[in-house]
Amino acid sequence: MRPVIQSRQLDAADPNGIALDQQLGAAGDLTLNGAFVTAGVAQLDVQRQVEFESAGNISGTNFTVTGTDEQGRIISETIAGPNAGTAATSLDFITVTQIAADAAFASDVEVGTNALGGSIPIPIDQGVTPTNIGLGVTGFVVAVDVTVQHTFDDIWSDNPSSLHTWFDHPTLVNVVANGDGNLAFPPRAVRLFTNSGIGTAELTLVQAGIGA
Repeated sequence: MRPVIQSRQLDAADPNGIALDQQLGAAGDLTLNGAFVTAGVAQLDVQRQVEFESAGNISGTNFTVTGTDEQGRIISETIAGPNAGTAATSLDFITVTQIAADAAFASDVEVGTNALGGSIPIPIDQGVTPTNIGLGVTGFVVAVDVTVQHTFDDIWSDNPSSLHTWFDHPTLVNVVANGDGNLAFPPRAVRLFTNSGIGTAELTLVQAGIGA
């Protein structure tokens, strides 16, 4: 197949870009009033994790984040609030349209982004023999740390809000300079995950088989 290339860059983390410090006296929605918000919708730079931060213990309150990913699919995830620290989603959001709390909480919480996030998954053709997959991570601009990951979950048939299991590539982990590797057996999909940094990195994937 022809090479599939993904270039990825995250803006710096913004701890309150989605919602400024606030409390709720009863179950309800947080007010989305951070710098990312226009007309009630938080628009992020790329799909990435949403992070909650509080100096108090609000772990008894569950927060449901609803929005979309870069494929335009509506997604949602429920997580417990942080305990004097941070708590983040596993799903990656490009927009946030609602954050609902299931109970009151008396300590301020702010919501924004951290430095983590995964790219749109690249599907692998499992019908090709051999299934050898070449991987290259290049194009580093400014400091950034990335990992190539793969999953065996059926991400195309599952509910878009399903939490999938992603495995790190055995050698392309915490990559900070040009590197290459391969996969000898076919996963369902591959993605590039940003661990830290605001630089650009590029994933190139080539699967053995007849070019389209």
